[in-house]
Amino acid sequence: MPAENSLILVVTFWSAAFMPTMILSASESEAKLPVKHSLSEREFRAQYAHAVKKFKAAYQNIECRAECQSLFDDPNEPSRQKRYVYSEHVRAKGNSIVAEQDYAAETPLGGIYSNEIVCATPDYAFELDKTRPDNPYLLTSVTHISTAHLRTRLRIIMGHYKDWYLYAAGSLDGCLFEEIIEKPSFSVTKLERVPSQMERGEQLVALDFKVTEDPWAISSGHIVFAPDRNWAVLEFQYRCDYSATDYSTYAGRNFFSSNQKHEIPVPEKCEHKVLHYHADMLPISDRYSATLSDFSLGTVDDSVFLLSHYGLPDSPLAAHPPEKNKLMQWFLIGNGILLALIVFYVMIQRFRTAQTRENLS
Repeated sequence: MPAENSLILVVTFWSAAFMPTMILSASESEAKLPVKHSLSEREFRAQYAHAVKKFKAAYQNIECRAECQSLFDDPNEPSRQKRYVYSEHVRAKGNSIVAEQDYAAETPLGGIYSNEIVCATPDYAFELDKTRPDNPYLLTSVTHISTAHLRTRLRIIMGHYKDWYLYAAGSLDGCLFEEIIEKPSFSVTKLERVPSQMERGEQLVALDFKVTEDPWAISSGHIVFAPDRNWAVLEFQYRCDYSATDYSTYAGRNFFSSNQKHEIPVPEKCEHKVLHYHADMLPISDRYSATLSDFSLGTVDDSVFLLSHYGLPDSPLAAHPPEKNKLMQWFLIGNGILLALIVFYVMIQRFRTAQTRENLS
């Protein structure tokens, strides 16, 4: 028999002998995989609410360090392009957060600051900076918080891009999804299970949503969750419409460690991109990335939210006078105005009486 025919015979025999086994193995594997049913919005909301409770319970006291890079690019004015390289230490406890940033020597913030601290608590927010690493911190702003709305806004403004990776598992670029989903005008436009592209083979959930009449200008978005990792956010895109011609798009990807703490996924790396669109202009972009380390729970002390922790007096953080004192101040001011009106009225009456007497005489 020729050699070529022998080879064909061997290949044919191998295929006939082993192919049924391969097909059977594949069928068995598919049979072992759990069948994932479709997911309703009601089921999603219930499961995500449970995940948020676990997330909050674990994140009551948390901190991490990160090596970060950011790039601001305005093609309409190339001279405004800025690239920052900095390390960051973020600590959060309850509703308070503080971020310490140390900028690389060649890329200080705006060419001015080498170190910066941003802190936001339920009662106040402050910012510190120093021009040189060996200089003391200088207090640049203090804001006392009097309303829940102001607290929310300051939490976003002061913490934006300072802690977004710390809460990556439950947020969209720093905006907590649990707050977005509770907006009155929030609605789900699409909800489906999708296969993962990763080796783990876990099934993911993709959600499309829209929001109308939102004060933060969020109009629509798309999120990919990992249900097996306490519904952590793996990818997201959303859009903010400010006017008919001005809007921004946000996108990000989060990568998590295989290790979890208290059943909560630990972020390892985050990448975010923002594009700002304006009429008759090229889009302006912001890119951010962070690689996390030293992720720990239960290690944050209350002192880090005070000025004294950074070598400054705490007196600027003192609360405003109580509301009753404010009421007393308004009462005295009102009485003063009333008394002035009475005096003015008496003077007018006397003037009129004098004028009448002169006319009669």
